[in-house]
Amino acid sequence: MTFKDYMLKYEFIGRNAQIEYGPVSSKRKINGKIVFETKNTISLANDLKTYVIPKKSINRLGLIFKDEICLMNGSMIIGRPEDRLLK
Repeated sequence: MTFKDYMLKYEFIGRNAQIEYGPVSSKRKINGKIVFETKNTISLANDLKTYVIPKKSINRLGLIFKDEICLMNGSMIIGRPEDRLLK
């Protein structure tokens, strides 16, 4: 089992993250803390604003866990968080 597979079994809410999303011509990067997660969206908050980002549009999700950064694609985390924890 790789670290990425192991990370998918953890709760994302409360973790610091960097999300890169959008089409290739206009990619956006946001840093912040994950505050809420649904089946198809992730809510990320920083000092200025709260963003609701569709999981399908995420190109790269970087989560900081135990002094390591785990990079994954948004399509890997589509689904309800409680179902992902049970896999």
